Amino acid sequence: MSKVSKLVTSPDGCEIFAEGVGNLEGPTIILVHGLGSSTVVFNNLFKDDQLLSKVYLVRYDMRSHGRSGRPADQSDYSSPKFAADFMAVVEGFNRQKPYLLGWSLGGTVATDVCTHCPTGYVSGIIYVSALPYIGAIIRDLGKECLKNLHPRLLTQDVADALKARIEFVDSTINDCNASNWDDRLLWVGAFSHLNANDVLNAMSRQQDPEPLLAAGREGLRLLHLYGDADQQLDNAVAEAQVSQHFINKKVVVIKGGGHALFYEFQGQVVEEVLAFVTK
Repeated sequence: MSKVSKLVTSPDGCEIFAEGVGNLEGPTIILVHGLGSSTVVFNNLFKDDQLLSKVYLVRYDMRSHGRSGRPADQSDYSSPKFAADFMAVVEGFNRQKPYLLGWSLGGTVATDVCTHCPTGYVSGIIYVSALPYIGAIIRDLGKECLKNLHPRLLTQDVADALKARIEFVDSTINDCNASNWDDRLLWVGAFSHLNANDVLNAMSRQQDPEPLLAAGREGLRLLHLYGDADQQLDNAVAEAQVSQHFINKKVVVIKGGGHALFYEFQGQVVEEVLAFVTK
């Protein structure tokens, strides 16, 4: 199976870089990365034979990240535009009713989709150590590590901004050692691509969680995966404030799992995801 890479164009003209690989006859999972990262964080999943034999994976760089467009105006980072980017990717690969897998900040795209896409546009949501929406929830969800890093990610002090990006990446991987050093450097490089304005734009759109919660009450399926050793997020907050609204859900807490759960516990995450999308 060969990987397909392309630029799709969102309705406002912003180009979105996306890639797809896997079983075209299987269900589709759209992978959405977190703050400061890019499609590269999903490299291991894009090489997972067990996963690719059963599903079609699509990953894309959110606007202001990776190889996608970087509009300068904050008005170009509204919730409808993030939903439109998602739809442009889905339609660009000619897929229908995909599952949305959102890691960290990527989880917020599910709120955009539930708010601005047609009802039933996605078959289900997979949260992986996810921020469900941008809003007051982050006060309780974010741990001190993340709260301390936030202003430093926005600083104009170049040296401290770079140091903060390195510390941010290091806080996503609990067991960083020689075996994953190359991946660490790749992730740091992805975040270093973003300036302070890019970071601010990625985190500042207004979102209303009610359409997401309503979809959950109406039966939209949810798989919520997180680890009990996440340095950035207290994921039990998201479970209590968001996941409880979903009548058709499964919550899996992985012992020892950090923020980049799909990376450190790839086998277990793949097993849960496959069970969810092929049910």
